[in-house]
Amino acid sequence: MANLFMAQLKSEDFDPKFDKIAIVVKQFTLRKNADSFFQRYSEPYIVSLAIDESGANNPTIDFNILPFPNVRKGDTIDFDGQGHLIYGPVNPGEFVVYTILFMESDKDIRELGKSVGKLIKDEATQLGVKALLKAVPTYGTAITVLTQLTSLISRKMQENKDDELFRRNGTLLRDVTPSYDVLRTYTGRNDFIESRISIIPLSVSNRIGSSTKKIKL
Repeated sequence: MANLFMAQLKSEDFDPKFDKIAIVVKQFTLRKNADSFFQRYSEPYIVSLAIDESGANNPTIDFNILPFPNVRKGDTIDFDGQGHLIYGPVNPGEFVVYTILFMESDKDIRELGKSVGKLIKDEATQLGVKALLKAVPTYGTAITVLTQLTSLISRKMQENKDDELFRRNGTLLRDVTPSYDVLRTYTGRNDFIESRISIIPLSVSNRIGSSTKKIKL
């Protein structure tokens, strides 16, 4: 993957009112297969959802998905450049909340992006996400919405014989120090996945790489 970003900033140079951030997966390790002890290869994939202040006021979800065919137990996936994009690069406003699902596919993953994108929109409609955000466009509402929506998406994917491996959530706020937790990297793990998530401060993007998609509700 090509280098996604340029003009990375130091935290002391970062202006939270104007500068952009990116949330990225830097690395993950498949620690254990979900389906079978004798399974040679797995096909994990990452589904990410995010809502920032603008997305809460004009109900929109940032969405990205990336599959990984032929991954063995113990393999570590490192991303070139800055990493796999979960959110941004954009200025989030007062907040951005995100959730990341690591799933394991039980079927052909070539059409995965299209089917999961439709599933997110359908489940968001059923859940009434647009009305909830319009009524109370705060990070508390966004957290509740993403938590419920992620659970519904995972349940639907498991009905299609996929397995949930790991789930991560985060809330980044502007009015803390450092704003949005810029330059921090968080590691999380369970029996199946170990992952590293980084928050990168930016001034501009060179617009190369797999950007997120916006689902307008």
